[in-house]
Amino acid sequence: MSMDDDELSSQIRQHATRYTAPDGLRAGIRAQIALADAGRAARPRHRWFDFGSLSFAHFGWRTASVSFALGLACAVIVLPAIQRLDLNQPMDAELVTDHVRALKVGRLTDVVSTDRHTVKPWFQGRLDYAPPVFDLAADGFPLLGGRVEHVRGNVVATLAYARDRHMIDVFVWPSETKTMPVRSVNKGFNVLHWADGSMQYWAVSDVEGGELERFAQLWQAQAAMP
Repeated sequence: MSMDDDELSSQIRQHATRYTAPDGLRAGIRAQIALADAGRAARPRHRWFDFGSLSFAHFGWRTASVSFALGLACAVIVLPAIQRLDLNQPMDAELVTDHVRALKVGRLTDVVSTDRHTVKPWFQGRLDYAPPVFDLAADGFPLLGGRVEHVRGNVVATLAYARDRHMIDVFVWPSETKTMPVRSVNKGFNVLHWADGSMQYWAVSDVEGGELERFAQLWQAQAAMP
């Protein structure tokens, strides 16, 4: 039995299962849309395809409605699996993904400043904690600014630093544990994790491992100062 477009839309509204996309997924989709738009803008426009006498325009709204319904059905099936994958993904891999996405979209900072007294107050009202912010420019790691990221449902402070032409992201959130720096490598990016009993830190960069460890040592020295 066939149904018209209104009937199909009504069936979708009444019976389709709805899922709320996690913040990380929404951010990833927005990033991919932005990249796709940028790619289309850079490419020359082509004429409308026409295979013989059959144009894509001839398919009409019915095909568009069916395509929408199929896409919605796929989303209903796939989205729970995506959510499970996000929850099971190791933390270093997840933060590398956030770092790479920020590099691609060009959103390393929401507040752009080399002044820690500008960056630190910017987080007020955006977080329920006050992340430490240090000026390491004298040691070759200038502060670029900061932004917030959503990590596993939590809003997290992210500080951006530079080392020559390399970018370093430092993800910071509260922790009562103390751990020495531990380095791992994920997809070619170095990840350094440590905690000082007040905050935990995850530094992510493609800078050499030794340089990232020196960055962590400088950070710890600043944090230990009264």
